Amino acid sequence: MQKRDCFELLSAYLDGEVTATERRQVEEWLSTDASVKCLYKRLLNLRQGLQNIPVPPTNQSSETTIEQVLKRVNRPQDLAWMFAGAALAACILGTVSSLFPGNSSRILQVAETTELTPTMTQPATSDSSLMVALNKPVMEIPKTAIAPK
Repeated sequence: MQKRDCFELLSAYLDGEVTATERRQVEEWLSTDASVKCLYKRLLNLRQGLQNIPVPPTNQSSETTIEQVLKRVNRPQDLAWMFAGAALAACILGTVSSLFPGNSSRILQVAETTELTPTMTQPATSDSSLMVALNKPVMEIPKTAIAPK
């Protein structure tokens, strides 16, 4: 017999829902098979644990229950506000950090300037951050194919 069938038969045995033949079969298993006995004890403990769970009082109205459920359901809105606040804080932090000198984009700009003008010993310092390569483009520009007419 498969483990699943054994589990279902043991569960039915605990609930008192077995025939006389099935009852004898389960009792034989319990007396001969240690793994079935262990499973039976686990099911028995689970059943007793479920029976000992405290039941909430039923004296509250259905409207009160619905209100309590809706309060818990509406919590994702609170999470949405927290995520929005975190995103806003990250944007502000990014903006403020880009204003301070010595950031990584400045280092990248110096590296690009050095690559474009290898004959210069030091990169040119200018007030504008725009750099145009007139004589030596950064990458090769392909010529446009002219379609025959």
